[in-house]
Amino acid sequence: MVTLKQIEEKYDFSFPEYFKRLWDDGMLNYMRGFDEGLKEGETWVNTVYPTLQENPPALLHSGEAQLTLLAPEAILNFQTPEFWDIETHRFIPFAKTLEGNYYAFYDNVKVDGEAPIVEIWDEMDDAEYYAKNFEDFIFRQMVESAEDIDKDDLKADYNGDVSAYIADVERDIKSITPYLKAEYIKVLKEIYSREPEEGTLAYSLISMREAEEIVEEYLDFELLGESFSHER
Repeated sequence: MVTLKQIEEKYDFSFPEYFKRLWDDGMLNYMRGFDEGLKEGETWVNTVYPTLQENPPALLHSGEAQLTLLAPEAILNFQTPEFWDIETHRFIPFAKTLEGNYYAFYDNVKVDGEAPIVEIWDEMDDAEYYAKNFEDFIFRQMVESAEDIDKDDLKADYNGDVSAYIADVERDIKSITPYLKAEYIKVLKEIYSREPEEGTLAYSLISMREAEEIVEEYLDFELLGESFSHER
């Protein structure tokens, strides 16, 4: 089983204590309880997911753009795209979206003593400062996921029932409560208690503008939203 120490040694990087706490508590592990792998005939959906649903790891249901936290093996053995300029930029990727974007710690810079989080855009020479730390990353993801609840995803995963999805996100909020600031939890509970508004392709609990205002109010730092070239 891959350890966090192995990953730190590979990247010559020390993860912040907050990240380590979540890691040690299984809050970043989508295979929690099945670290030795699945048996023949078992699948993540049918075997692992039912054991996680009531006490889900971080962002299991509430990651924006179907975000997935990378498994320890995937972080350790990450195949850096050949066009990334890793001689200049020190990225430690930890998550990927369905659209192909990566989120990573950016060890070239420190904000309040920690490496900030950047979003590395797929097929674009663009990396954008997303959050100043991992706690703010989780909060922003959960806020922004309420803005666009895709109907096709709901149909595939919840038989189209948006209330069932919201119930799962409420479980996400409950499980992450010990790890997030009280003011962040208060904001999330208020957002997910709202009546969803139905659009043509998606439901929403919050407008894009309101999400931006929340990010600006709670997560603002000097580099937020700035971007830089990361390719050779």
